[in-house]
Amino acid sequence: MSQPNVDQERRVPVSVVCVFNNPAVLQECLTASVAAGHADAPDIEYLPVDNTARQFSSAGAALNHGAALARHDVVVFVHQDVFLHSIPALEKVAAALMADLSLGMVGATGMTGQGHLLGLIRDRIVLSGRQEAGLADVDSLDEVLFMVRRDQILRHALSQEPDLAWHAYAVEYGARLRSMGSRVVVANIPLTHNSLTINLDRLAEAHQWIAGAYPDQLPIVTTCGTVRQRAGVPAIFGRLLTAQKWRYRWLRESVSAHKLRNRSAVRPVTVLGDLRRDIDDICTAAGVGAATIISALPESSGMHELGKPLELSRRGVRFSFLTVDEAAIAAVVSAQEPGSTVAVTNISFDAAREVVGSLAGRRVILGFHENTGAWLLTGPSVDAAEAHYRTPRSTPLAMKVG
Repeated sequence: MSQPNVDQERRVPVSVVCVFNNPAVLQECLTASVAAGHADAPDIEYLPVDNTARQFSSAGAALNHGAALARHDVVVFVHQDVFLHSIPALEKVAAALMADLSLGMVGATGMTGQGHLLGLIRDRIVLSGRQEAGLADVDSLDEVLFMVRRDQILRHALSQEPDLAWHAYAVEYGARLRSMGSRVVVANIPLTHNSLTINLDRLAEAHQWIAGAYPDQLPIVTTCGTVRQRAGVPAIFGRLLTAQKWRYRWLRESVSAHKLRNRSAVRPVTVLGDLRRDIDDICTAAGVGAATIISALPESSGMHELGKPLELSRRGVRFSFLTVDEAAIAAVVSAQEPGSTVAVTNISFDAAREVVGSLAGRRVILGFHENTGAWLLTGPSVDAAEAHYRTPRSTPLAMKVG
């Protein structure tokens, strides 16, 4: 259910609470974005909670501590590696939260029960999710950013259950609020998640705890998989099925990779892989210190905060982000310096063909992944990318890489 009920004029100041264990990442991302947005939202309260010495054993404990210190009526919980593109956007969503007591929590991105990712954000180097003009009900919210009323979080704190220490605490909170009759929704909150790692340690335990606590709500679809009761499959067969699951995806992706490659007259090297996850390793292997990321902005998004240029560092590489209309993307890519590393994401197969055609004489590698779609890489990192993807899982059926 989607409702255009975010008042574009009314704003409510927020308290931004974050638990951090890396001061450099915090300064580069969240602190810098709060400082940049302060002029447009002078009443914002910023409460970073220090966990560098592991004072807190769970995200819930740290964030509850921060919420208790907050002075505003709406508390925003956000990761340390997030760059907020618009503090006023947060305040407008906060106003909607305060105006509708049926709302329990509002987040930047989440999953519907049908498996659709709502809420347009930048996840590392890829625009992820579908933009919502108003508020849309979801099965769960991602922990990257969500907001609640302060009086609610003081009465019903985030869980400090050990199995939920650093995973799925927003998923659990949403399930708990739904059991109390409240709604869990996504709103348009533009941000860039500049994550250093993909940490899945003890995620399965977190999901199983939630499954045991809320059996009547299962399955619960999340951004990190679906929470469900464990099937009664013998452990040995379960491990065999899991070990072979990649082959089914490989076959599906191989079909897409051939379609992608066949659109181009020059037939560049084409691989299967998630460049969002792999770009850091590729840049490191290539020895490059800077890369430009050019993404096609979805047509429905119009003038979006994510379209503004941005620079962020990650693992010794300075990433410059550009977001343009797909119709102009070939011209923008070809205008980049030939000796620079340029990654192109969120493109259709037809746009990929046009970009490849505009880069005549330059090294190019095409890629595809079910979760992120088609992508393209050009410049001095191509050799490193070819080496990185020279594996059976990354090589499309009946195609040779390198």
